[in-house]
Amino acid sequence: MVVVTDSTSCLTAADAAEWGIDVVPLDVAADGERFRDGVDLTPAGLVAALDAGRRVTTSQPPPAAFAAAYEAAAARGAAEVVSVHLSGELSGTVRAAGLAAQLAPLPVHVVDSRSAGLGLGFAALAAAEAARGTVWGPADGASVAGAAEQVGRSTAAWFVVDSLDHLRRGGRLSAAAAAFGTVLGLRPVLVLRDGRIEVAERVRTRRAAAGRS
Repeated sequence: MVVVTDSTSCLTAADAAEWGIDVVPLDVAADGERFRDGVDLTPAGLVAALDAGRRVTTSQPPPAAFAAAYEAAAARGAAEVVSVHLSGELSGTVRAAGLAAQLAPLPVHVVDSRSAGLGLGFAALAAAEAARGTVWGPADGASVAGAAEQVGRSTAAWFVVDSLDHLRRGGRLSAAAAAFGTVLGLRPVLVLRDGRIEVAERVRTRRAAAGRS
């Protein structure tokens, strides 16, 4: 059994190696210059690009990237793959994984975690733990996928950003919600819950937002 996830899981290289999780990077473009998330561009590099005012966009990996990961798992002798990914409400990543799974040389169970960041990371780790048959019951593909889905859908994350423009431009936050925070000078506390980003509360300052989140 091999667990595959994507780079939005925020897993460290050490954690991925320890648990045998294969990570497929998303594509990142900064002013048209393309990078692989976590490979050619570190989180610190991404923050530096944003601070420098570069236009940064992301896109899901192509199905071919997932196909390569599944073929590599088969070549290592895996009988099944569980592929756990970023919420389908936020990205087409899970759909790309599903397309690749249809032509994979072994059974692939694709899981929409309905989460992102460490919420997705925890779901991938739960799958890796379940694959070892330790605490989640049988280590078959369906059971491992179920463990990942259960953990992913039980997570929620609250966060605050300095600018809502990136979320608005990417379609991950409605224009109305973004405008409300910008025009009135309010700082929304955002929540990622059940795969969607929503405005949980609106406050005036970052200090107040930190206290609420």
